[in-house]
Amino acid sequence: MKESTKYVMDKIAHSLLYLMEKTPIGSISVCAIIDEAEVSRNSFYRHFQDKDDILRYYISSETEQWLSGTKTNFLNVSSPQEYIVFLLDHLYEYRNIIDLLIRDNKMSILEEEFDKRFSAVLSGVSDPWHIAFIIGGFYKLFCYWAKTGYEKTPEEIAEYIQ
Repeated sequence: MKESTKYVMDKIAHSLLYLMEKTPIGSISVCAIIDEAEVSRNSFYRHFQDKDDILRYYISSETEQWLSGTKTNFLNVSSPQEYIVFLLDHLYEYRNIIDLLIRDNKMSILEEEFDKRFSAVLSGVSDPWHIAFIIGGFYKLFCYWAKTGYEKTPEEIAEYIQ
């Protein structure tokens, strides 16, 4: 992706997130997003189909940046507990955005990212039931933690997984 393309896409994504802090996503128009981002309508539709597409881009982009800076993944940690702490520590940094996704019933977009990333890491696991169990377990554990206001530390949550 060209740097100028990424710049425009990032501007649009950050503008949507900024507007979401003030109002639910359903009340945000494309006009409001492009005004905030200071881009043209053509630029918006050249890169995105709709607001959910912007959220998918943002989540995927942030995840890719995070993963490119680490060699840790589910398959190379000593225990599932260690990975839970690693993953929850990362997700906690994005709690403000995750809270907006919960508020606006957009967590399915984050779930898509969980499915995509875990499926890629677990591609060597031959049992699709095992893959579904791992992905679903991590995702539901995270959702419950977020919906309960991040009451427990990642380490406390990892203790439940024995």
